[in-house]
Order: sequence, then structure tokens, then C-alpha cells
Amino acid sequence: MQQPTTEAAKQPPARLSISELERENAKLKEINRALMTRVEHSLDIQGNAYHLFQTAILLDRKVRDRTRELEQALQAVEISNQELNEAIIVSHTTQNRLQDAINSISEGFAIFDPQDHLILFNRRFLDFWPHLTDRIHTGITFDQLMQLALAEQCINVNDDVSHEDWIKHHLDQRHATRRGGANRAVYALSTGRWVQVNERRSIEGGIASIYTDITDLKDEERQEREKVLAETSAHLQATLESMSIGVAVFDHKQRLATANRRYGELLELPATLLTPGSSFQSFQAFNDKRGVPELGTGSLIATSNTTAPVEVSVNGRWFSLKRDPMPDGGFVISYAEITERRLAEEALHDSEERIRLFANAMPTMMCYIDDQEHYRFANRAYRANFSQNGGQIVGRTMRSVLGTHVYNARRPYIERALNGSTALFDLPLPSADGEERFGLATYVPHRNVHGQVVGFFTLIQDITERRRAQHILEAANEELERRVHERTASLQQLNDALMLEVEKRRRITRELRNAKIEAERANVSKTQFLADASHDLLQPLNAARLFIAAAQDNPLPDKLRPLLGKVDHALANVEDILNILLDISKLDAGHVTAEIQRVALAPLMRALRDDIAPLAEQHDLELTVLPSDQTVYTDPRLLRRLLQNFLTNACRYTPRGRILFGARRRGTNVELQVLDTGIGIPQDRLDDIFEEFHRLTQVDGSDKGYGLGLSIVRRISRLLHHPVQVHSTVDRGSLFSVLVPIADDATETVAPQVKALPNPSNVAGVRVLVVDNDPDILDGMTSLLDTWHCRVIAATDEQAAIDAIAQAGEKPDILLADYHLDNGRIGTDLIAAVRDRLGHVIPAAVITADRNNEVQEMVQMLPAVSLLLKPIKPARLRALIASVRQ
Repeated sequence: MQQPTTEAAKQPPARLSISELERENAKLKEINRALMTRVEHSLDIQGNAYHLFQTAILLDRKVRDRTRELEQALQAVEISNQELNEAIIVSHTTQNRLQDAINSISEGFAIFDPQDHLILFNRRFLDFWPHLTDRIHTGITFDQLMQLALAEQCINVNDDVSHEDWIKHHLDQRHATRRGGANRAVYALSTGRWVQVNERRSIEGGIASIYTDITDLKDEERQEREKVLAETSAHLQATLESMSIGVAVFDHKQRLATANRRYGELLELPATLLTPGSSFQSFQAFNDKRGVPELGTGSLIATSNTTAPVEVSVNGRWFSLKRDPMPDGGFVISYAEITERRLAEEALHDSEERIRLFANAMPTMMCYIDDQEHYRFANRAYRANFSQNGGQIVGRTMRSVLGTHVYNARRPYIERALNGSTALFDLPLPSADGEERFGLATYVPHRNVHGQVVGFFTLIQDITERRRAQHILEAANEELERRVHERTASLQQLNDALMLEVEKRRRITRELRNAKIEAERANVSKTQFLADASHDLLQPLNAARLFIAAAQDNPLPDKLRPLLGKVDHALANVEDILNILLDISKLDAGHVTAEIQRVALAPLMRALRDDIAPLAEQHDLELTVLPSDQTVYTDPRLLRRLLQNFLTNACRYTPRGRILFGARRRGTNVELQVLDTGIGIPQDRLDDIFEEFHRLTQVDGSDKGYGLGLSIVRRISRLLHHPVQVHSTVDRGSLFSVLVPIADDATETVAPQVKALPNPSNVAGVRVLVVDNDPDILDGMTSLLDTWHCRVIAATDEQAAIDAIAQAGEKPDILLADYHLDNGRIGTDLIAAVRDRLGHVIPAAVITADRNNEVQEMVQMLPAVSLLLKPIKPARLRALIASVRQ
């Protein structure tokens, strides 16, 4: 250890004074001896020896006085020297104790003088500079010490800070400390240790520094920081996983940093592209390879850092893509599926188009104006009257369209409508031929869900004719007033006649208005009427079919049988058309609801194969069905009807070749496809085929369609939210497909049940009770059952049925009851009453043309009761009766 240097190590000033005194004393003794010698050997110039002797005595006395004073001084010096030596010993002892004290401190300690020279330090201080131990000594400056530490790379300094700037910064802090402040600095040593330096000004103006090892504290801070970062990362990943949109984060090198599960599910990506570190270029290449350039190199989102979302269509599904840059040069891409929103927008657009067509077809001038007095809608009649030179109205203000003069005249009524009150007033209408025209305007306020007025509707009716009639009346009145004094009596008669004419016109006006209202009501209720008219429409058709079936089962002349077959075929066509129209009406009226459930595709596809196979065989076509083992979410009844229309159309428009019915997995969906080798569809008519009564060129020898099947397909597709696609090439064939969501494994699967029909050949002798309030249908049913050799008991109501059973003396094997009976009675009540009277449950069937869900629910509530829809198919009825014997 280098010991500090002090002035106590030098020659003390007291010891120098004693040496001088000894030399002075030697000089005095030498002078005294010389004087004595001179006195003894020399004579006075006058020979007075005595005088000389006296002088010598005096000199000797003075020498003894000086010597005594000198000895006293030497004694005092000796005492001072002894006291000084004791003080030096005490100083050395104190300094050694101070050195031991600072060496016992666990922190490093160093003191610098006012000139920043190191004057005192302990061993712990040297431990922080293991490479500089032999070069640190008292007298070295702080600047020199830091230069050595940086040169030997003992201190880690950031690359963006030079050594000179770093030293200057710390020297400036030390200058501030000397002015009375305090300073604290932290050094990162190359050994991995961290040192905190606390500096304070000493009493003499120097700096006292304490060096504390805070490595453990720094490690704890780093561990805590890493823990917080890990928790934050876990929370962030959990947040990403909980999001319904797909999110992927790429770093500045365009490598995948993280992504949530939804990202892979939405885009159907392989596991290699979901692994952190995979490149964005490989993601683009994968999408280019699978034919989705909207997500590959052709995507706008891949070449820009715009934060505006981009919407793209991929295989019939719509996605909203958004790319957001990150500060480090990376970016975040989010993918949200918006297919349902786009379908809703399309449906809304269709609805708006229908409303627009309806509004344009009306002669009444209509428009909508928002609370800022801007036009948002105007029908054709309004534009024709108020648009200058056919210019645009929507988006412009009322002042700019009407002109300042007209606008100021309407301003009070506008304010009244925007304040929430309806305004009704007359106004002049513009005229191209110069004749005066008048209108009756109505401003109706429009409120939002919060009750705030956000605009108003404008209805303007042309009342020119009415106003002209009023003018004519006024002119007549004036004429009558002019002649009142001349022809009072005749004027009164004429006035009465005119009043009658006015009343007649008013009555006509009221009747026209009522007729218009009734016409509008009839137009609105048309769809509802068609949906509810199934019973009355199908009743006579059902009776005719029964009579024809009965006639066909009886011996007929050879010439009459083909004619009867044609009649039956014609009635079957009428039945098909009525059923299709009723289905369309019920779909449009909202009477059909989708019962979504888990449905196994394999049984459904096999059932469709069994249904279509005879039709395909009739057209000499090869039908191939590849059942899928997938389970989907859908309504089995509606999906079956949709696919049946696909297959029927394929048979109808395929003159030769084959039909393929199968399924393909599309991510979280299954695409059910019907592929044929038929005549194909031109590209410009792919949308037209879904319109009502639209048919393609008929194939020779095939059954004529009605142009309604695909219209039903479109309605079912919208009801189920199952997108339908069609691809076709003329003379090569067509591909019709529907996309159905795959179901999970959480709930029970419902497979379409295909009931095996019993052998209908043997129904002879079966006792059948038939109840129907329509005599024609009752006669037709009796005739048909008689041809089958059944034992028929016929009745028109419940009491007649009970009486007929009692009269027959035997119980019926099966009961066939019409649903709608007289006096508000229904077939299900009749079945329950007959069963109570007989004392046991006999098989029964309810026959009805009413296809409402309420009827089906009523039938399902009774045990051993079937439902037969009118017109009745004889084969289905015969199979039901045959089931009684099994």
C-alpha cells in the first residue's frame, strides 16, 4: 500500500536553530580564546597591562552571560524539539488509525485535493481497478485515472459517446460538486460489475468519493425487468389469441415474430408459415402458388406501409387487410373476415334498388333532405320537376337547387320540419310549357333511435287539376255574383248545381284516393296472400288427382288411358308450379325459418342420390356421388331442397355424359359441388339464371323447366347464409356449388333419416276411416280406395265418423282426416276424439294443403300420426295404408 507523504517526514525547523546556536557558541569560544591569548602576550601601547586585564575580565563576564543565555535558549529548544517529536508520533498514530479505518470500509474510498490530485484511498478502491493497481498512487489526478481506466477498457462506454466527451462530462460534474453540490454516477465495468460513485465536497475544497458495488442490485433490476417483459409478452400473446381477427407481426427483416391462431385459420396456412422466423416473402409465394394473388405479391398491402384497410375477395370470402408500421422498421398485418358484412351490404343494396324503383315508378315527387339541408335522395318525378337541365340533385343544398327566392319562401316550413312538426302547404310547380302548375307539399320529420330529428321526407303531389277546378269554381262564383241582382232565382239554381258538381268531384277524389290506398294495400299484401292461399288453391287440384288415380286403377279403353295420363301429367305440372310459387311466396314473406343444426353430409348425399338416380337413368346420364364424412351447420330440409334443384337442373340441361356430386374442404367450410357435362351457360348470363321464369335453351327430349328452381336456390342461400357459386363453359358443362360451415364436435349430429317404405302391394281389406268436409274430395278418396279393394268408412265430421263406425260394427285400421273441417274443427282434434271413443290408439294421418310449421307441430304432438300434403300422391298414400299391416 502506498503511504501518504506529509511534512512530518522532513527536517524539523527547531533542530536547524540548535545547530546555528552551536556554531555561534563555537565562534564565541574561539573569540574568547583569542582575546585571552592577546591579553596575555600583548602590551598596551602605553604599557598599561592592568587596564588590559580589566578589559579581559569584562569581556569574560560578557562571554559567561552570553553563554548562560545561550544554554537557556538551547534548553528551551530541546524542550520544543521533544514536544514536536511527541506531536509527530501522535500525527503518525492518527494517520495510521485513519488508514486502518478507511481500509475497514466495505466500499471504495478516495479523497482528492482541490487540484483534483489523489491524496488518500483504501484497498477496496483499488479492487475496482484490478488492471491499474500498480499505476494508482497519491498525486495522480482524476483525469489521468479515468484516461488509464478507459485506455485499459476497465469501463464500458456506449459506442455513440467518445472517451473525451465521457471524461469531460464527469469532470464538469466534479466542478459542480466543488461549488457545494453533490454528485452521483454509475459505471459499468468491463468485469461485469456495476459501481455507484457518490461524491461530496470536502472541507478544504477537495472531493471525497465513495465507490459502492451495486452489481447485485443491477442483476435484480435486470431480472425484474426481464420478468416484467416476459409477463407483458405473455399478456400480449394472450390478447392476440383472444382476438377474432388474424394478426401477424413481422420484424424489420420481414420475418414472422408472432401470430395468433386465428391468423392461420382464416388464411388456411400451413404450419411452416406460422413458425416464428418464417419470411414474409414465403407467405407471398405460398399465396401466389395457390392462386390467391390478392394475398401474395399482387396485394397492395404487401408493398406499402399505408394504415388504410384494403378489402379483397378470396374464393368467395371477403377479407379486410390492414398493415401498420412499427418503430423498429417491422409491421403488423391484421386480417378480418367481412363476408357476412358484404353479403348484408349486397342485400341492403338490392333492397335500396327495389325501393328506388318503386319510388321512381310513382308520380308523386319524393325526396329526403338531412338536417344540413342537403339532398340525400330524390325520385325521378322530383328530379324532372326541380333539376335544371337534368343536373345532379343528391348532395347539393336546397338553396342551390331551388334558388334563393323559392328557398326563402319554403324556409318557415323547413324549420318547422327540422323542429319535429309536420308541415303541409301549397306551392307553385315549375312548368316547361309556361302553364301554371301547383303542388301540395308535405314535410315529414325523420327521427333517429334517440328521438333526434336528422332530416325530413318531402312528398309533393301535383294538384294542378284540382286548382284549375277551384279557379273555374271561383270564376263561376264571380259570374254568379255579377248576375245576382238580375237573375237571383236562376243563380240559386245554378249555384245548387255547381255545389252538387263540387260534391261529386270531392266524392270522386275521395274514391280515387281510397282506390289508390286499396291498390297499395293489395300490392303489399300480394306476397302474404300467395303464401297463405295454399289450402284453397290445392283443394280442387287434390280432388282431381284423386279421381284420376282412381280412374287409372280401373280398366279403361286403350284410347282413353294415354289421354288420362296426359291429364295427370298436366295436373302434376300445375301442382309443381303451385308448390314452387308457394315456396317463393313463403320465402319472400318470411314464413320460412332456418333450423340450424349439426347435419352429417354422407346420409344426406346418399338420399339425394337415391332421389335423382331414376331421373338421371331416364336421361341416360351417368350419376356419380362421392359422399363426404364431414358434419356441417345447416338446415337439412332447406339444404336438401337447394342441392336437389342443382341436380335436377344438371339432368335437365345435360343431353349426354355424366353428373358428379361431391364435396371439397375449404378451410372451415365444405363446398358441395354439382358438376355436369351439359350445354353450359354464357358468362354474360350467369346472373340472369337466378331470376324468376328465366330458362336457358331447352335440350331436346328433356322436361321443360319453369325457370324458378334457381330463384328458390338464391332465396335459400340468403336465408341460410350459404354462398352459392357457378362456373360454366359453353358446350363443356357447368359447376354449381354452395359453401356450408363445418360443425365442431361439441354437439350431437343429426343425420337425415330416410324411412324405408313398406310394400304397398297388399292393401286389400284394410278398414279405412276417411273424414273430409269437402264432398268432392271425399268422393275422390272413396273411389280411389275402392279401386284398391279397401273397406272404406266415409264421414264429413266427427259425429258422422263416430256414427259410421257404430253402424259398420267394426273398428277402422287407419284414420285419414282432413286438417281444416267445418265449424272451426281441425283434424288433430278429431283424431284424438275418435281414439278416446274407441279406447285405443289407431294409426292416423292428417291430410292438408297448409304447409305452416304450426300444422307440423300439431301433428308431431300426437303419437302414430303422419302428415300428408295435398295434392296427395297415390303411391305415398298406398304405402301409408300398407304400413298398418306391418
